[in-house]
Amino acid sequence: SLLFIASGGSSRLAGLMLAAATAGIMVIGPVITGYIPIMVVGALIFLLGIELLQEALVDTWGKLTRLEYLTVVIIVVTMGAWDFVVGIFVGIILACVNFVVQTSRKSAIRAKFSGEISGSTVRRPPIQQQFLREAGQQTLIIKLGGYLFFGTIVNVENTMRGLIEEEAFDRRPIRFIILDFSRVYGLDFSAAEAFTRINRVLRKRNVQIAISGLDVEGDVGKSLQNVGLFETESSVPIFEDLNSALEFCENNYLKVFYSHQEALSTPTEPTANSELLQIPASVPVPPGPKPPTLADNVVSSPRRQYLQRVATSTIQSHETAMMASPAWSAMRQPLPLLLQTFQGLSIENEDFWFPACAYFSRESYPAGTVLYHEGDHPRAFYLLESGMLRAGYDLPQGRYFELIVAGRPCGELPFFSDTRRTATVKAERDCVAWCLTGVQWKALQDKEPRIARELLTVSLKLTTERMDSITSYVLTMAA
Repeated sequence: SLLFIASGGSSRLAGLMLAAATAGIMVIGPVITGYIPIMVVGALIFLLGIELLQEALVDTWGKLTRLEYLTVVIIVVTMGAWDFVVGIFVGIILACVNFVVQTSRKSAIRAKFSGEISGSTVRRPPIQQQFLREAGQQTLIIKLGGYLFFGTIVNVENTMRGLIEEEAFDRRPIRFIILDFSRVYGLDFSAAEAFTRINRVLRKRNVQIAISGLDVEGDVGKSLQNVGLFETESSVPIFEDLNSALEFCENNYLKVFYSHQEALSTPTEPTANSELLQIPASVPVPPGPKPPTLADNVVSSPRRQYLQRVATSTIQSHETAMMASPAWSAMRQPLPLLLQTFQGLSIENEDFWFPACAYFSRESYPAGTVLYHEGDHPRAFYLLESGMLRAGYDLPQGRYFELIVAGRPCGELPFFSDTRRTATVKAERDCVAWCLTGVQWKALQDKEPRIARELLTVSLKLTTERMDSITSYVLTMAA
């Protein structure tokens, strides 16, 4: 075949002619070779052998890695010293060994992020955002990728064990480790067993593992189930995406924040912030008892002491907003909601915003109600007093969602820019919102131009805040 191709027989017709000639020789038998001079056959074998040696040993010099070139040399020597078939089997074994060695050199850890720079897309009040940015140092996101087997899982296990060594743990105490499996397409039994070992070791340090981006019914999910990682005693929560896992960690941090706030001062009445401490029912959590929360930790724990220090500094920096003054307590909605939503975004006080209250109307939305669909013309701008909204984005690149909690705005950019809605928003729970409709917005622009200009400025700042959060999350997912 090599001689035929080298002679120019590279077309489809030439291939059919070669197949027919080979079939004819097979039928006739070796008798025909007796008419060919031995010198010609020998020269042909030497010629083709030299060409094959040149192709295998000379032409590949500098193109293959050292390990790959050594594999080729061993195959050639084996074929020459023993047998052609033996050389093939030796080559297959060496290729498998080469694959394991080459793959194990590449880390299965695609990227590592701190919760300080990568948070969920839940729209939270500024005081919570400030607290979570600092508390997020105790969260570590590890994105895994590729096929996990005994050659690549060693690096993952060593990395996670190194996080809880005395020196590293004292320098940066970890409370949550999120393992993102969205880029993992397979793992073997040894890798699955390694995750159970890792979980046992981390639990001794009271470090909680959470898994995101995993299809429990898929091959990877079933492999982890088979080794008992999802059993009740393992306490490993499973989330459909990284966003939900980050939200789970943030909710646990907020429990410490509000428990510490209550210890500093007894609140006069419950606030809508208590809703933020619950995990939405849409987030899949494995059956069994819930994993231990931060509030269950020992008071003397360095992690808890750090969270208390962060909570204290956050509360002190927002002391005016946290401790409601007599004037605030006497105000009626939506003025307190306006001041809370625009906190840190506007320097204007309650006297400035009071005239705007007449332009907002109170609306109630039962759970499951759709406020607007993607592509709709904007009808109103919403300030959420209580409850929770879910904004879903259906993009060509995939689906994406964010939660909007009490005290945050909704739909500001399309409303003020007069563009089509980019998401479908529905009530995740029973909600109460204050709405500024298009007619009321025009009236506000005519009668209160200063308030209208300030409202536009605040909406741009809110949009910048959301874009920063979404950009950070998207870049984390793409890493």
